[in-house]
Amino acid sequence: TESPVVSGTFTIPLDGLDDGERLHRLDHAFTLRSFVGGQENELVHWSLRELNNYSLQINPLTFYGPTSTGKTTLLCGFEHSWQKSTGQDVLLTNGVDFDRGYAYALETSALAEFREKHRRHGLVIIDDLQSLCNKPAAQQEFGNLLDWRIEANAPIVLSLNVSPVELNGLSEGLVSRLAGGLLVPLQLPAPATRRAILDQLLEQAGLEFPADVREAVAGQRAEVETPFSTVPEIRHAIMQLQHLAEERCSGPTLSDAISLISQERGARKPTLAQITKKVARHFNVRTSDLKSASRRQWVVRARGIVFYLARQLTEDSFQRLGRKLGGRDHSTVMHACRRIESLLESDPGIAVTVARLRRDIAGDTDHSVKTNLPELQCSGADFK
Repeated sequence: TESPVVSGTFTIPLDGLDDGERLHRLDHAFTLRSFVGGQENELVHWSLRELNNYSLQINPLTFYGPTSTGKTTLLCGFEHSWQKSTGQDVLLTNGVDFDRGYAYALETSALAEFREKHRRHGLVIIDDLQSLCNKPAAQQEFGNLLDWRIEANAPIVLSLNVSPVELNGLSEGLVSRLAGGLLVPLQLPAPATRRAILDQLLEQAGLEFPADVREAVAGQRAEVETPFSTVPEIRHAIMQLQHLAEERCSGPTLSDAISLISQERGARKPTLAQITKKVARHFNVRTSDLKSASRRQWVVRARGIVFYLARQLTEDSFQRLGRKLGGRDHSTVMHACRRIESLLESDPGIAVTVARLRRDIAGDTDHSVKTNLPELQCSGADFK
């Protein structure tokens, strides 16, 4: 449905309750009971319409995005929407339960019943499929299910924390079959979508914030770069501002919002240690290798990326970074950063790697960080 608050956004509700009934069923008023998206996630909206109209010819349909991008909420919305549109049953499960159920079926000689359970429903939805990584037997059983449903033209919707082509621990055959379907990345909400989320949460809680406060929190004011992008983050901002307002018995102000944004941005700045750990894990090297005098090519490359990202994302000087990472002088760090900058221009693979690492390190926490690679920026949506 289209959002009544902000044009250009859409909502996928989790159930059929109206707002009044829904509040009585919620644990608290700040639980968002729908996936809210905008133009940045229009492919999500399109795929739902196509699926419900039996016109989506691509199977499986896989959504992917890091933790807290709203995958579970989205899949619950797909469950409700499919049942409402088609009247058919849906099986909504997750990778952990699939693995456990398969193991139990083997132990109890109930494999036929297990397979029938996953075949008889009009739609099967499996969340967090990455739980099957490094479990070849469960992957083979899932592959059999996937092949059966594709052959039977029976839709299956999945979610992963990353694209299957980037996921370690899945068999090549399974990666190929998933990539042969429709892969949909979940994008971080744009300012208009964040505003729709904010307005909906405030309405549910019965709160009124001034327009300029809403604009600041949602990132709709050019002079204020908000760090609040996901539902939990926006919820946190609302509760902090409301708490402050109640303490002084007056409504939240733009000054309050700007002060909170400044505090959050300062608290979220990554450290050199965090950047080093993330890069080391990506390149499959030890952090001690990055601090050492090793001149192996992949170590030098990873070390240069650490320096480059640290200069972009922290306030450390060249001299301070060199001292912290192996006692190097500032000219060595400068040279390493310039080398990476040059590679960003000439090597698309390095550009993609740096952009991805930057998103992982800073994108999920401080969205005020700029990048030299706008065409590689990706955002994801946290509605969990």
